[in-house]
Amino acid sequence: MRPKIDLRQAMAQVSEHIAAEMTLAELAKAYCAVQFDGADLRLRKWIDCFGNESAWAIATRQISLAAEAMMQSGLYKASTINRDTSTLGTIYKWAIRRHLAPVGFVSPTIGLQRYAEAIRRVEISDAEVTALIDGAKAFKDRRFGAFVRLVLETGARRGEIRERRWADIDLDARTVEVLDTKTGRPRMLFFSAETAELMKRIWPKRNAADLVFEGRAKGRPINFRRLWGELTAAIGRPDLHLHDLRHHRAAELLKSGTTIAVAAQVLGHSSLILQRRYGHLETATLRAATEASWR
Repeated sequence: MRPKIDLRQAMAQVSEHIAAEMTLAELAKAYCAVQFDGADLRLRKWIDCFGNESAWAIATRQISLAAEAMMQSGLYKASTINRDTSTLGTIYKWAIRRHLAPVGFVSPTIGLQRYAEAIRRVEISDAEVTALIDGAKAFKDRRFGAFVRLVLETGARRGEIRERRWADIDLDARTVEVLDTKTGRPRMLFFSAETAELMKRIWPKRNAADLVFEGRAKGRPINFRRLWGELTAAIGRPDLHLHDLRHHRAAELLKSGTTIAVAAQVLGHSSLILQRRYGHLETATLRAATEASWR
C-alpha cells in the first residue's frame, strides 16, 4: 500500500524560507563571483544608480525610466540597453533559483518592453572559418585554438564554454554539459572528433574539478578578448565579434535543413528570436525542398 503523508505535520518540520536582505550591489557582486559572463562590466552604471537599494524593492517602472534615460541620452544603442536589462533579468532569475529572493518574488524585468534594434547579420565564409581555426593555433596559449573550435562548433555562448570544468566534458562522447544556462534550461553541446583529439593533446592530464580554461587567478576563467582581437585582425575581419560564431552556427544549421525549433534547442535560444533573425534561411530551405519534390 502506498504510504500517505501527514501534510500538516510535514509542513511543521519545514523551515520557512526567509529571503536574504540584499542590496542590488550585493546581489550583483554575489552573482559575478560565481558566474563569469561579463555581467560585471554591463552592471556598473546600474549599480551606481540603484546599488544601495534593496534588490527586491526595485520596481519595473524604475528600470524602464533608467532605460529610457539611456536611450534619450544618445550615448547608448538599443541593443546595449536591451542587453543591460537582459543581464539584470538573468541575475534575478539566478537569485530566484538560489532561493535568495522572497517567496513569490517576480523579477522587475518581467514585462519590460525591449527597444527595437537592428538585426546584426554577419556572413562568415568557409575560407574565413578555416582561417579562424588555423590562425588560432598560431598563439602561444594553445588553449585558444580549442576555445575557438568549441565556440564555433557548438554555437554556445562564450560563458557556456569559458565556465566549464572537466567534469562537464566527455571527450569520448564529444559532449559538453551545461546545467546553468541563460534560459535556466540545462542543455548538451556537441563538438567534433578533431576538436576532441586536439583537447586530448593540449590537456594530457585532466582533473574533473578544474576549470578547462582557467586564467591566472585560481578558479576564474581566462578572458580571450585580446587574442580574439589579434586573430580577427590577422585574417582581415576585425569587425567580427566572438558572438558572431554563434550566429554563424545558427545560419549553418538552418541552411542544412534543420528546423528553427530544433536549432533553437541546439543553441539554447528562443524560437521567436531565431525566427526573427533567420526565418528567411528556413524559408529558403523549405522552398528548395518543395521545388525538389516537383521533379
